[in-house]
Amino acid sequence: MREGVNRHTFDIEQLVAASEAARNFSSLRKKAKLAPRLILENNKPDSVIISIEDYQQFQKVITALEDEVFELKSILRIQKAEKEGVKTQRFDEFATEKDRAIAQAAKDWDISDEELFE
Repeated sequence: MREGVNRHTFDIEQLVAASEAARNFSSLRKKAKLAPRLILENNKPDSVIISIEDYQQFQKVITALEDEVFELKSILRIQKAEKEGVKTQRFDEFATEKDRAIAQAAKDWDISDEELFE
């Protein structure tokens, strides 16, 4: 995110009524490149307009956090298994070439932990 942009609150200049946003969308888009704009519908937060750079930064942060959470959950599962006396073994110690190919293909699968460990 750009320096000087407050990440947690919107100042009065960043608040925009939905009717104004509809009338002046082009201007609103330009202003959103400088700082996010909060669109209000009936004086209640409704939407946010942000620059593509901010959006891409948010996506990077979300992806990094998802990866961290996955790694932490994996570590906790391993620790729990070891505590319960389950012997762990590294995948590469027993995987065949076919296993490795399946694992490589699985990197693109979108399966939740709940589905995976039913």
